[in-house]
Amino acid sequence: MRNLLVCIATMAAILMFAGWAQAQPTAYSFETPLPAGPDGFFGLGATVSQEPTIGVTHLENSLKYEVGTGGFVGARTETLIPPTLNDPPGVNFVLFDLTLTEAYADTFADLGVTVFGHALNAPGGAEFGHQVQFADQYEMAGLAPGTYLDQRIDLDLSVGPYRPGESFNDIFGPGPTDLTVASAFQFFINKNVLTPITVYIDNVRFVVPEPAGCVLFALGALVVGAVGRRRGF
Repeated sequence: MRNLLVCIATMAAILMFAGWAQAQPTAYSFETPLPAGPDGFFGLGATVSQEPTIGVTHLENSLKYEVGTGGFVGARTETLIPPTLNDPPGVNFVLFDLTLTEAYADTFADLGVTVFGHALNAPGGAEFGHQVQFADQYEMAGLAPGTYLDQRIDLDLSVGPYRPGESFNDIFGPGPTDLTVASAFQFFINKNVLTPITVYIDNVRFVVPEPAGCVLFALGALVVGAVGRRRGF
């Protein structure tokens, strides 16, 4: 009986992670530039365009993100999808695929994420355009040329300007002090000013755990606990 319970717990954990992986929706694959939306994107101090060949890991295009002289630039989307991000059950990080055709020739070039949101339930009326820049940044200097799948930027610490010190899940949601709509996001590059860089980004996923996966996780935890009690832990 004990071995059966252990087996059930193991299978529940495996199924949980399988469900979790399936619950990482492809929010952006850069198929539609502005002004068509909702997969629209545009550059802020950078040149952005669709790329049909290099760096394509999902659907038909990647985002070609070119930065010349400039230290802090962005590639912003128009509208966030899927809508579940507006009332998140738990958005902890962003996954993306990154391609470099050549190594960066200077000391630092970091990729980060800013999320823009609307506070529709603010006490004084609706507020728009709040920026939440997250502290975690992905270091690209020193990477060899190639495609890097499922790279990760954590959303656990805002550095402002809106509500620094809090996580995505603290800031976005239905509560009276939360931003109720996550309306857009931006990949930004922070780098050495005079040294250019070109990267290709595709298959961007904001990770939202699947409810079924959460149930399986709870089941697995209960079974493991039962086994532990039977063993006298």
